[in-house]
Amino acid sequence: MARKGTTRQQWLTDEEAARYQRVREQVAAEFPDICRRAQAAKPRILLKHVLGNLRQERQRLGLSLADVNARSGIDRGTLSKLENDVDPNVTMNTLIRYAEALGKVVLVQLDDVTA
Repeated sequence: MARKGTTRQQWLTDEEAARYQRVREQVAAEFPDICRRAQAAKPRILLKHVLGNLRQERQRLGLSLADVNARSGIDRGTLSKLENDVDPNVTMNTLIRYAEALGKVVLVQLDDVTA
């Protein structure tokens, strides 16, 4: 019995439908490992550490998010998200502006990849 595919107007044969189903199952089985490898490829842990240090410095200086907003022009909600997000995504410009608002500088270092 043929059935209609979701991404095309043609009908799938039973063989095609079974093949698509096998591919979907294979992708579902590999997906956790794919996500793990993608996360490992990103420097998110280091970035989270840097943002944590900026938060600690902000608190040490007795500054609120509103204070940093006034100094940097970065929205308070954005600052809060950067400080609290599990998987932060920040541009270099934003990171530099945040650091400068606290009297800090951002240094970028290039290292060899370790196995």
